[in-house]
Amino acid sequence: MVGIRIIRRAVERKLAVFCSVGFGLLSLSLAMPLLSDQRPPALRMSAGPEATRRHAVAVYMSEQAAQNELTVELLPNAGSEESLRLLKGGQLDAAIVSNGVVVPNDDDIVVLGAMELEAVHLLVRKDMADHGAIREAIRGRRVNLGERGSTEWLLAREFLAFARLKLPSMSQPGDVVPTEYGKDHLLKKCADILQANGSAKESLIAELPDCLIVLASLPSPVVQQLVEAADYQIAPLPATRAFLLDNLQDSSSSITVVQREFLQRTVVPSHCYFANRGLPENDCETVGVRLLVVARKDLPARAVQPLMKTLLEGELAHRIDSKSPRDIVTPYAIHPAALAYLDRDKPLAIKAAMEWLSSGLSIFGAFSAGALSLYSLVWRRKARQPSDYYAEIRTVEQLALSAELDSSSPIPSHEFMKHLDDRLLKLRQELIEDICEGRIKGEQLISNILALLKDARRNLQVDFSEPDVRVLRRRKVLNKAAPLAAA
Repeated sequence: MVGIRIIRRAVERKLAVFCSVGFGLLSLSLAMPLLSDQRPPALRMSAGPEATRRHAVAVYMSEQAAQNELTVELLPNAGSEESLRLLKGGQLDAAIVSNGVVVPNDDDIVVLGAMELEAVHLLVRKDMADHGAIREAIRGRRVNLGERGSTEWLLAREFLAFARLKLPSMSQPGDVVPTEYGKDHLLKKCADILQANGSAKESLIAELPDCLIVLASLPSPVVQQLVEAADYQIAPLPATRAFLLDNLQDSSSSITVVQREFLQRTVVPSHCYFANRGLPENDCETVGVRLLVVARKDLPARAVQPLMKTLLEGELAHRIDSKSPRDIVTPYAIHPAALAYLDRDKPLAIKAAMEWLSSGLSIFGAFSAGALSLYSLVWRRKARQPSDYYAEIRTVEQLALSAELDSSSPIPSHEFMKHLDDRLLKLRQELIEDICEGRIKGEQLISNILALLKDARRNLQVDFSEPDVRVLRRRKVLNKAAPLAAA
C-alpha cells in the first residue's frame, strides 16, 4: 500500500511539471505575435503593360507606399486576365485589374479597394468616321483587339459578337481582320511615325489597324499619340446601353469572361484630346470599367493595412478618386484585414483597448495557469498526506522499540523519550494546521490519526526508575508494534 502511494505521488508530481511546462509554452506562443517582427513584407504587384496610365498610377502608388514602410515590386504583364491568373497561381500578391473580368476558380482573390474609371475608346480612320454606321464601316477592315490577356482583348470580342460581326476561324474567313497589337507596340509605331516624313510616314500610318479598341483612363497617353500620329477619330460606341443590359453571362464559366453587370456607362468628354483640333467634337457615350486593387486572400494584415492607407489616404486618394470596396459592386469578397481597416474608427479607442485586453488576458491566463500549476506542485510537496502521518508515527514507535529491544544499549534516557514525544507533538500540530487549511479531510480519518498519536505518546510516558520496567516496556511496545507490522 505504501509503495502504491509513493508511486502515485511521483506520477502526480511529474504530471504537474508537465502541465507547468505546457502552460509556459502556451504563454510563449501567445506572446510571440507581440514580440515578433511586424514589418510589412514586400509585395509583388502588377498593373498591366508599362505604357499605360494604369502602370503610372501603380508606380506612384509604390512610391507612396514606401512612405508607409511598404515595399512594392511592380511586374508588368499583358493586362487584367494575365494578372488574375498570376495572382491565382501565387506569382503575384496584389494587382490592379478591371472590374468585371473574372477568371475560373478565383476563390482565393479578394478586393481591397477601387480606383479611377477607365473608358473604352473606339478609334477609327477619318473616312470610317464619316461613314456614319460604324458597324458597316469596320466590316472587312483590320480591327485591333489588343494584346491577348488584356481587358481590351476580352471586351473587343464581346463588342464584335454583340454587333453580329464574326471573327475568322478555321471554317470561315470572318467579318473583320483581327490584329493583336499591345500598347507598347502602338506607342513605338506612333513614335516612328512622328519622326518620319513623306512616303515613309504614309507607309507607317497604313500599317496601323483601321479600327482600334483601347481601354484606358482619361486622358490616355496611347490615345493621344494615336490621334497625333495617324489622325484617328474618336467615335461613340454603338448601342452602349443595350450592350450593358445584356448581362446574363455565366459567372461559373470555365473560361475568362467579362461580367457586364459590373461595367457602367460613361463618356469620353469633348475635346479631351488635341491634335489639329480638339477630339472628340462631342461627348462620346461608351463603356466604363472601374479599376480594382485585388489581392490574395492569404495576404497578411501587416501588408494590407499600409496598402489600404496608401490607397485611401493622402495624395494618391485625391488624384485617382480611390473608393472603399464597400462603395462599389465587385465579383470579389472584401479582404478581412481591409474590413478591419475600414472599421478602425468604430470606436477606435474601445476596439484597440479590447484587442489589447483580450491579448493581455490570454497571456495572463496562461501564465496564471502555469503559476497555479507550479504552486500546486510546491503545495503538494509541502502538505502532508495521511500516509505521511502514519509513516511518521510508525517511525517514532520503531525508534522506541529498537531502543527497548537492544540489550546492549543502555536504558533509554528521559531525554531520548522526550525527543520522540516532541516529534509526536510537532506532528500533532502539523495535523491541526493541515485540518484548518483543508488539506486533510474526513472525520474518521482525522480521528484515527489523533488516536494513533495519543496511543504513541502514552506508550512513551514510562517511569524508568523501576527495575522491571524495561521488560514491561518491551512487552508493551511489542504488543503495539505487532498490528503496525501486519499493516
